[in-house]
Amino acid sequence: MANPLSTAISTVTTVLKTAFGVQLPQSPQIPPSPLIALGAEFKQGLSATDIAGKIIDKKKKYGIPITPLPSGQDNLDLIMETIRVETIIEHFIENGLIVISIPPGAIQSVGYGTTINNSFVTAKGFIR
Repeated sequence: MANPLSTAISTVTTVLKTAFGVQLPQSPQIPPSPLIALGAEFKQGLSATDIAGKIIDKKKKYGIPITPLPSGQDNLDLIMETIRVETIIEHFIENGLIVISIPPGAIQSVGYGTTINNSFVTAKGFIR
């Protein structure tokens, strides 16, 4: 039997939500697999130049000097930022690995000749 206090609170909450049109935040929904596959085609992949550019833009926004040095020499901080990002992205591309695990029963398949397998399915992918 439900606790009278929790039932009353639930009823008041429902009335208030209905009266004021309040929506409680819901947990994020996982998009359907075909939508994920379709969206992946529009991803550009990792770009060291784009990332370094965004970091430099943020430095400018916070007032960090991004111009050449007073002596006229190149700004070594910007050069190092670019080298740093390029090295990280190169490492991701050369060594990055994504491993996914699909729990038993997560993929339902019915058809002639199928068998039931109660083990996890593990797959590997790569970063581009």
